Amino acid sequence: MQAIHCVDRLYVISDLHLGGATEFQIFGSTNELAWLIRHLADTDPDDEMALVINNDFIDFLAEEPAAYFDTYGSADKLDRIALHEPTFKAIFDAFLYFLGKERRRLIVNLGNHDLELALPWMRARLAQILTGGNDADPAAHARLHLVFDGSGVLCSAGGKSVLCLHGNEVNRWNPADFERIRQIGCDAQLGRTFDPWIPNAGSRMVIDVMNRVKRDYPFIDLLKPEGEAVMPTLAACAPQVVTDFDHARKLASVGMAHAWAGVRKPEGMLGIELETEPTTASSSSATLIDSAAARAAIQTRTRAMLLTADAQSNAGVAPLDLVRDASGNQLDTFGAIAKWYRNEPTSEVLREALEKLDHDRSFDIHDRDDTAVQLYKEVSPAVDVIVAGHTHLGAMQRENGTGCYLNE
Repeated sequence: MQAIHCVDRLYVISDLHLGGATEFQIFGSTNELAWLIRHLADTDPDDEMALVINNDFIDFLAEEPAAYFDTYGSADKLDRIALHEPTFKAIFDAFLYFLGKERRRLIVNLGNHDLELALPWMRARLAQILTGGNDADPAAHARLHLVFDGSGVLCSAGGKSVLCLHGNEVNRWNPADFERIRQIGCDAQLGRTFDPWIPNAGSRMVIDVMNRVKRDYPFIDLLKPEGEAVMPTLAACAPQVVTDFDHARKLASVGMAHAWAGVRKPEGMLGIELETEPTTASSSSATLIDSAAARAAIQTRTRAMLLTADAQSNAGVAPLDLVRDASGNQLDTFGAIAKWYRNEPTSEVLREALEKLDHDRSFDIHDRDDTAVQLYKEVSPAVDVIVAGHTHLGAMQRENGTGCYLNE
């Protein structure tokens, strides 16, 4: 493996989630981050230094009008966030200062909340913003590296190899189809029509459920969609999520998308099947045909799931019963939902929802969560350090190899 970036010092930050109106923002440390960026720009000026923003730099899912994937409107959203939102101005000014320094590199890796940045015109616009627009110093452009194809960032720092990944690559709540994004960008630039983006379960949860509840209960951002307590907590704080049919149907589609991702997700990294036999010209052609057929089957299956939810509602199925995944299991703790259904007090519903969390290991940094386990399998033991984000859980030695795993 050949590292693209060989540096003396490497700094990695992740999941900034810059976006949303002032009262709807996840990020709240503008002054601290701006100070850090400027500090790194000025520290050890003779060293080659790289700063990696390791995913979810921008949060398009927090912007209005809400969209799972905003092909044409994301450019205006990016301009609003970077150029017109006072909260973030100091951060973008600091990036401009950083890129103006010699022996400094800014590397931006893609996450699952900023997938639109992979579109060709969005990539160009972000580069303009970060380097100062049309009057930018060409050297600043050379110091900026945008990694928007899902391959991750491979660096060498202090003689050790470091691979920066988001973590959603192996998470069935938030898989990203980078080939589909490339096709959308190509079709849009050629003026061709294209099928709408099919969102993953995580994006559906954020847009259709979490954003609605978050306005009244900002702490909802601290709940992971795949966490055991999220559904009963939502039911206790925002009962309209499961009583109102429109909300319930959307929540049902989240469960369906999550379950279907588990059925269809290939074993390979980034949704690519691992080959067990040498590829020939004929087998390569067959793979392309199979991939097209698979995409068509997924679209058909997704539409069928939503039609099934509609049919169940028309047949008199209660909205609460729609909130089941494809295997017939509740998205989360059934006991708390049952207590809510019996009109028990909110405090009792929450107590039931949170009762088992004393056994939860999510925030034990030495616990190997699913993301860690899957990345161990996918990444060669020869990599000394894996750095991920997305779940922000874990710091430990790898089970395979002598390196370590960090999830900020």
